[in-house]
Amino acid sequence: MNRRHLPAFVLLAVAAWLLVSGCGEKIAIPEPQGLFSVAPYLVDDVFTDDDPRQLVTVQGNLFVINSSTLAKRDQNYNEIDLVEGLADPTALCSDDADSLIFVWDQGLGRVSWYFARDLSTPIGRPSYTDLPDVQGCVGMTTSRAGVEQVPGAATFLYLADPDSGVVHRYAYEPFTGLIAYGILCRSDGDATRFVHDPAGLARDAEDSLLVCDRDTLRNWVIRFSSEPDLTDIDSDGEDPLRGRAALFSFPGSCNPPPAADYALGDAAECDESGWVGGPSDLEGEFTAPLGVTVDGRGYIYVSDTGNDRVQIFTADGYYVVLYGNSDVLPEPGSLAVVDVRTGSSADDINYGAYLFAISGGEVRKFISGAHYNHLYGGLPPPEE
Repeated sequence: MNRRHLPAFVLLAVAAWLLVSGCGEKIAIPEPQGLFSVAPYLVDDVFTDDDPRQLVTVQGNLFVINSSTLAKRDQNYNEIDLVEGLADPTALCSDDADSLIFVWDQGLGRVSWYFARDLSTPIGRPSYTDLPDVQGCVGMTTSRAGVEQVPGAATFLYLADPDSGVVHRYAYEPFTGLIAYGILCRSDGDATRFVHDPAGLARDAEDSLLVCDRDTLRNWVIRFSSEPDLTDIDSDGEDPLRGRAALFSFPGSCNPPPAADYALGDAAECDESGWVGGPSDLEGEFTAPLGVTVDGRGYIYVSDTGNDRVQIFTADGYYVVLYGNSDVLPEPGSLAVVDVRTGSSADDINYGAYLFAISGGEVRKFISGAHYNHLYGGLPPPEE
């Protein structure tokens, strides 16, 4: 089983990071209550919305889709701008420059895009493209890796389509719209280059792609090099230009590297024969991971949906901590994080200061222990 943990001295540093106090004062560590003593995140607010489906954060603002609208909101969920009249949107993402918001509209079978500044649409240029090859979309992300292969394109857009069994790739060209450019992966194989049931997508700190595979016998988050593989043309000319699975860290002594080096979750390790996957509630493993996002330092946040929690990993794929239970985070789906600058130095940043999750039909806002301590000079006592 794949449960890569940080070394003990790093975990101690993480604990210290969560318990830092101001003015040299010590903070009494609360007695454990329930699943946690001092949680890495604390409930900050809960926002009621009508069928929230997915959200992203761009420059501190939230962009949220529900059954018929796209809304831009501040961190207190106050509405800033609104697009109405959508026909069953199911996925959204921002572009690499955080200037555009892409939305998949299931009812119309199209991707539309809006300026993040005010949710207006381009004038004199395309603002949507119909995509008849996409049967359904449950996750989207963008990456510029390899985009120079398509003259004039600004980025690649990826759409997780479990109904088709692929993650589609389209080049976004501002004066043309979306142009089909192969796929990232398909579902008909067992290696880590295949994703059986694609769900949430994200771009990591190195412009690689993270793909949730919610297949009940996998429960993985697989890392892909998003640059199209120009050698990948099969004999029938189908499914060309796939991405390659990418290692989370430097390979060890095992050659070829095992599945565990490419995937978060329980996957076969070196020399592990007879591996059988399935749902798991162990640390670093998942049951139906549906959402994934990345903070400014590259830490990876995964919605461990079947276990009512979020798990956090380093950029190299090492398990750090988990947070949640069925009371505070029931069946989390889409995730987004906000980093907060706390001073004038580039180092004065609380990464992942706020975590937003769509959970239990609501948008839930959590504050990290580090940021709570920064604001209030200590951590709250545990709940009775």
